Amino acid sequence: MDTTTCFTDEDDWLHVLSMLPDDLDDSCRSKLAIERFREIRCASDLLRLCLAYGVCDMSLRQVAAWASTIGLGELSNVAVLKRLRSAGDWLGHLIVQWLSHRGLIGQVPPLQVRVVDGSVVTTPGQQAQDYRIHLGFDLARMRVADVELTPTSEGESLRRHIQGHGEVLLADRGYGKPPQVAAALSGGAHVVVRIHYQTMPLETSKGRRLDTLSLLETLDSHEIGDWPVFLQVGKRRFALRLVAVKKSRAAAEQAIAKARRKAEKNGTVKPDPRSLRAARYTYLLTDLTSKEISAAHVLELYRLRWQIELAFKRIKSLLNLNLRAKSDDIVRTYLLANILGALLIDELCGNALSFFPWGFRLTKAPCQPLATP
Repeated sequence: MDTTTCFTDEDDWLHVLSMLPDDLDDSCRSKLAIERFREIRCASDLLRLCLAYGVCDMSLRQVAAWASTIGLGELSNVAVLKRLRSAGDWLGHLIVQWLSHRGLIGQVPPLQVRVVDGSVVTTPGQQAQDYRIHLGFDLARMRVADVELTPTSEGESLRRHIQGHGEVLLADRGYGKPPQVAAALSGGAHVVVRIHYQTMPLETSKGRRLDTLSLLETLDSHEIGDWPVFLQVGKRRFALRLVAVKKSRAAAEQAIAKARRKAEKNGTVKPDPRSLRAARYTYLLTDLTSKEISAAHVLELYRLRWQIELAFKRIKSLLNLNLRAKSDDIVRTYLLANILGALLIDELCGNALSFFPWGFRLTKAPCQPLATP
């Protein structure tokens, strides 16, 4: 199926609608995307406008002309803009519903979790500029909590997403640096973050530097590691857990190949042998206790974050994300329409939710914390 037409072709659109919740009109009103259906007769029509603007990359004028041609309604450019501006919260709600109805969110404990991520996008034209989009999904409230557009000079940071006391910030290893983790914990948040063995100097309970790689290599296939560790940042010492799983052979080989390509790109003849050892494992850091969340659920949380990362990657590689809008509300709608479109296209292609970063589905057996050597 052509990804540029599956949301505009009538037959394909019926297929897309079959994958979405039945209460589109009710959720559309509750999220104030539309108060009264007039020119736009129903929520599915509004959704098509959003996807045409985002995924199909139409201008406001093109969206208005296309809507008129297929009978969605007689809309001016300004009328299209007004409807797109109000659709952000609703699109975020649909994204989280889509994940929830497919069982992904239901696999994690009822914590107040904010999934954070960032990506660089480019505006089109001769004077193209790069921007960084910072995105936060609030899973507790089933909505996209924040979308911020900044220059690329402003990097990814957990500090940007600290909002509520007790909230769990779920992030990839771009955020897994000691100052950021310390800032989040000091600000009253919890963390579940992927880390890199070189940039996260962990310690044992006795204050000795932890040999993270050697500890990971004690794991057998399908065994989940759960070790108490400590992080010293300035004068503060934080008690944490290192949660890890050994990747399947196929997933490990893929990660090792990626490490080799990265070394070649950086002009290095051979990658660091330690990087190849680390590539065989997925390992995360959290301050949540084993009573609050099991090790298996920590990994499932990370898999949820990875689905959003995959959506970003799919947007940039297949949907050709070019950010035209600069106002926050239109950027929000444009980005979220692309994320929802990417998830729908994944399901149309038969790939939805089938990816595990470590290469296999976790067993549901309870996991016991392991002692740190």
